[in-house]
Amino acid sequence: MEKNLKIYVISLAICLICSFKLSAQEKLHYWGDSISYLQEQASMVINEAYKNLTTYPPGTVAGNERRLALFALDALFHDTRLDNGVAFMSYMDRAITYLSTDIRRNKPTGNEIRFYRFYNHGFIIQTPQAVIGIDLVRGGRADKPFIGEKLMRAIVELCDVLFITHAHGDHADLSVAKMFSEQGKTVVVPEEIWKESGLRLRVMRGTEMIRESVRLPEKNTTLLVQVYPGKQGNMLNNVYAITLPNGQTIMHTGDQDYSDELVAKISSETTVDVLLVQCWMMPMDKFVSGIKPTLIITGHENEMMHTIDHRESYWLTFRRMSGITIPYVVMAISESYLFSKL
Repeated sequence: MEKNLKIYVISLAICLICSFKLSAQEKLHYWGDSISYLQEQASMVINEAYKNLTTYPPGTVAGNERRLALFALDALFHDTRLDNGVAFMSYMDRAITYLSTDIRRNKPTGNEIRFYRFYNHGFIIQTPQAVIGIDLVRGGRADKPFIGEKLMRAIVELCDVLFITHAHGDHADLSVAKMFSEQGKTVVVPEEIWKESGLRLRVMRGTEMIRESVRLPEKNTTLLVQVYPGKQGNMLNNVYAITLPNGQTIMHTGDQDYSDELVAKISSETTVDVLLVQCWMMPMDKFVSGIKPTLIITGHENEMMHTIDHRESYWLTFRRMSGITIPYVVMAISESYLFSKL
């Protein structure tokens, strides 16, 4: 009898331990804990959304399944109760970790260019000859960035050069610029910023369009860069047209205000293969019809440090692009699109 009771107590203890482990991993009730409930729900939705995005990858035609996954992310990222929470921070860590791994294993060949969507309007452009970063920021607050230092350094190690379009904090990050500088890599800026930092930055700016070359000694190659002196309000904003070693040209708008004069000048001087444009360009149709790129990739959706009304969204991007006849691609963070000009 005593032996059987001992066995029963031990068995019960094991069951309780197993039950505790299950509840710790997969909580079954959230009564009185609404914050945890919302965070767990957000994690579940993000995971399911990315499963769909993996099944239906970026392309110039986005079907209902892909759109629904992007719209689900919009709904989460516009709920300020989730800002800086466990679900979003974990998402950013996983997304950028995946991106850094994918850059190493999916290298383009020949005339291919792979475009990676980073946070906000940041892009990483990978060619067989060079890897270019544009407007790469860690996001969040200085004391709590969305992307950790170790992970950001891993991204910087993969890039050969950084271009910064303008000095707004969602496009220019001093900590990232320092990482590039510490690795002996060029950081191109539109004006003399961060004067007290001691960084050696390369300023590219003129009253008219200027042409310069950026040497990448480690890759034994050179980028040809046209810099158009644009602006966002009173802020200087460089519009970069970067001609890659394969002869194809990509353009990044930063947060450029619409200008008939600028569009006319670009269209008369530059043939743009791929245009990386902020999703809220106003008016989008006039801008892209003036530039006439072969492909458009939008950026700036879901910048989390903006207020809800200017965080932008993927669903609004599709609405804005609905009348555009030029092929376009909408991507979530960490996704990539392989472009090859025939």
